[in-house]
Amino acid sequence: MTDQTALRAAAATASSPHDPDQAAGLHHDGDPGPDRAVAPRPDIPLLGYMMASVHDQLRPLGTPIPHDRLASLSPDRRAAVTCAVTSAVNGAAADLLDLLPNLRRIVSAGAGRDRFDHAGLARRGIELCDTGALVSSDTADMAIALLYALARDIPRADAHVRSGQWTNAHFGHRTRVAGKTVGVVGLGRIGWLIAQRLSGAGLSVLYHTRAARPDAPWAHEPDLAALARRADFLVLAVPGGAATTGLIDAAILRALGPRGFVVNISRGSVIDEDALISALSDGTIAGAALDVFQSEPTPDARFATLPNAILTPHIAAITEDFAAELAAEIARLVRQALP
Repeated sequence: MTDQTALRAAAATASSPHDPDQAAGLHHDGDPGPDRAVAPRPDIPLLGYMMASVHDQLRPLGTPIPHDRLASLSPDRRAAVTCAVTSAVNGAAADLLDLLPNLRRIVSAGAGRDRFDHAGLARRGIELCDTGALVSSDTADMAIALLYALARDIPRADAHVRSGQWTNAHFGHRTRVAGKTVGVVGLGRIGWLIAQRLSGAGLSVLYHTRAARPDAPWAHEPDLAALARRADFLVLAVPGGAATTGLIDAAILRALGPRGFVVNISRGSVIDEDALISALSDGTIAGAALDVFQSEPTPDARFATLPNAILTPHIAAITEDFAAELAAEIARLVRQALP
């Protein structure tokens, strides 16, 4: 190779970055670089926090843009955006959507749709794609785990051993699960799996929906209060939103009774929390297991004082298997909407 040829090769190498983040217009801290006349790859706005695995899947497709950097992009780059990514927790803020005039699809991590302005999305011509099918199995597993943890009082049994109390006192009797009746409120993907798995575990399953499902092998109870009266366990698996806000109120909890337990893996808004705290405090019901709350991540502090409440930080779907599947599914849905 001549010196002149070597110089040309070196110049070509210097002008063609090998670092994929640099090639994508990202600095090494992961932030978008200065605007360019033509973006080398599609920009993919992130309308809220996303797991690292999602970033990893999106980078081969385009440049992930954090929501707090969108306004700094040039109007041309923002106008070129056709797809954005968010989550059921973050939703899609109107001020962010205003920055993306040609957005046509939002891919949302999770099943929840209650934090989206559906009429507003329709007016803008934006399609909302959720990943709810992926959360179903893990969420159903969590509901069943919480039900058993309540019935057998597992958190307090663990504390009994750790504290050394076992040497001085018997832990006492708890509730058998097999042979009991569970009332499943909502029979969508998650509710169906809960009913199916608990039926296999030897429980009698009833379910409540506005209309009976002809394909369901379990008994339908159209009256929610009657379901609560018949059930030992009430498991909530309904969507959030105005139609289900405060669905489980003081009257339903009284119907469930002092030997009844409630499990909520749906949305915190589904339960009247003041009524639930009162019912747990005065023995109206035996216990509750909650993975969701009206205020997250700062639930009502009174819950922490209740020994008959099991509290988990909205982790029903959060497993390693789910994280990998979610990232791949988000990438697939994004890829479909890119130019």
